[in-house]
Amino acid sequence: MRRSGPDGAPEPVHLPEPDEREAYRVLDFALRAGEVLLSGGAAASEVMAATIALAGACGLRGVVCEVTFTSITLSYVRAPDVAPVTSVRLVQQRTPDYTRVTEIHNLVDDLVGGQVSVPAAMSRLDEVVQRRHPYHRWVVTGFRALLGASVAVLLGAGPLVTLIAFLTSVLVDRVTGALLARALPDFYANVVGAAIATSVAMGVMATDLGVRPSLIVASGIILLLPGVTLVGSVQDAINGYLLTASARAFEVFVLTAGIVSGVAAILSVADQLGMSLVVSQSPVSGLGEVPVQLGAATLSAVGAAGANYAPRRTLPAAGLSGALGWGAFRGLSEIGLDPALATGIAAVLVGTGAYLLARRQHASPLVYVAAGIIPLLPGLTIYRGMLFLADGNTGTGLLLLSQATTIGLALAAGVILGEFLARPAPGKARRSRSRRG
Repeated sequence: MRRSGPDGAPEPVHLPEPDEREAYRVLDFALRAGEVLLSGGAAASEVMAATIALAGACGLRGVVCEVTFTSITLSYVRAPDVAPVTSVRLVQQRTPDYTRVTEIHNLVDDLVGGQVSVPAAMSRLDEVVQRRHPYHRWVVTGFRALLGASVAVLLGAGPLVTLIAFLTSVLVDRVTGALLARALPDFYANVVGAAIATSVAMGVMATDLGVRPSLIVASGIILLLPGVTLVGSVQDAINGYLLTASARAFEVFVLTAGIVSGVAAILSVADQLGMSLVVSQSPVSGLGEVPVQLGAATLSAVGAAGANYAPRRTLPAAGLSGALGWGAFRGLSEIGLDPALATGIAAVLVGTGAYLLARRQHASPLVYVAAGIIPLLPGLTIYRGMLFLADGNTGTGLLLLSQATTIGLALAAGVILGEFLARPAPGKARRSRSRRG
């Protein structure tokens, strides 16, 4: 029975505050899980929701989270008149591993749903963080080479150019991987990778094999384009995380500038040698080639997913996501729709499909989004814009690059809208969680 004060009013009941050491332990647990998500390319809103859910499931209510591009901060507000318990974790390395991201998503669901205890969840997180990547490094190189060759087929390459694009992708991946292992910044790695692809194209042109070397460069730089970062930047901006969105957008700019620098450097050397690379458009394929292109889109999505260490069970679905996006884009292009609008509508389907596939396979939507947008990235448009800039045709080059930017923004916005449309209504989601409970 509650005691009464001198005036008859009930005295407030003072509940014991949680132990400060235990609070720090829980915050560290949530921060480590958030670090895996943020380094894997997850949006700031997703990281914030996951960390707060983990802390709440461990008994810490009233946790406040702040996510920036390189750090996560959690504060546990114990009481209005008590200093909060605050912990910060820096995210210095961003190496996508979609297997770990998926396992963190499942860990959050299991802990919040009461299917695993807190100590077991903490031990499970330790296993996820310490576990090695699911694929050997050479297997990842094979996935990236498959991605480069498939993109070449999408751009209209024949068997010889496809083979050269495959071998060029292997070379680019091994060299840039070795440089990144020595802690070289990504900007310089992109410079070297783009320079290698352009050098191979120049060598092919010098041998007069009768092929279009521009497709080799375009398929080579697709490995370097920060497509997932662009999608994350737009998603953060739409959700109101403007600081993180600005940082990610600037990273996209820096990485793309590295590609431009690498291509321009080799083109300037080739110009001094009297060689000139011809700017070529991607051919307009007939309907008879649609099955080939759908197959190439499927393989490119599988290659992109495998290159980012996606779980093996998700690879077929990732390929389906790529085929869905490319098929919708081709169909809309055939009826004369603007490329940016066609890309945006196709991206909506990719985002919707990604969320539905993620729910069915208990994986992160990021796996299917990152794979599904690969066939839609404007790699050749970016390359042609860079080529015009290197040749001194600034107006045309900037116009092409602005078109590529518009397509990229339509791609990102469409994916986010598709995920939003696929999510259940808040009331329905609450009822579903109640039934699971």
